[in-house]
Amino acid sequence: MSGFNPIIIINANMASKGHQIGRLISSCTNVLWYDHEGNGKFPWLPCSNILNSEISKFHFDRRFSDSTTIPPVLDYARRSGLPERPILSYDRCQNGQNLLYVTHSDLDESRNYFKGNHVVVLDKNPERFFETTWNFKVGKTKEFISELYTKEEVDLMLTNTLINYEININSDDFVIDTIDDLFDMDNFKLLCEQFDLIFNEDCYNKVRQFLKQ
Repeated sequence: MSGFNPIIIINANMASKGHQIGRLISSCTNVLWYDHEGNGKFPWLPCSNILNSEISKFHFDRRFSDSTTIPPVLDYARRSGLPERPILSYDRCQNGQNLLYVTHSDLDESRNYFKGNHVVVLDKNPERFFETTWNFKVGKTKEFISELYTKEEVDLMLTNTLINYEININSDDFVIDTIDDLFDMDNFKLLCEQFDLIFNEDCYNKVRQFLKQ
């Protein structure tokens, strides 16, 4: 798409499996995987010894094997009390490679910050939030999400984010209800076609099998 940077932005509410969706999209040949050993060398391998890995084996952070890191931005930086630094260079995106970024920020804010291709996940799952994300730690402070928000604030936040998504979706976005939509190979291929991603059936099946365990 003309005028777009080589970046795939996954816009997903917390607890909507944004990182699992990221792993599935990283099965594409021209999408970079955050291949630091803590994330798993490949997107179909579990994370270990990274923040929150004891809660979800599907989590990953934004580090590569050489320990370079894509900085936190938008909601993640603010929630973690970290300075927000612009992502100025996609030096790794050579030969048509795409960077991947998962964000829980409002879609209009995300769109203004990232000039890329947006996957929008219209899933609000408060039950799963309180089973998983409620116990997550964030940033260098390693504060629990449960220490930052009340349950009432969480429910309002999830609702408002979903409303924001619905208001700000446009025809360039690829919209799904849940990750199950991408477990349909034909639907996943439509995503690849829309964003010029190179479908890799072998890697896709490996990630899909891993996520369904």
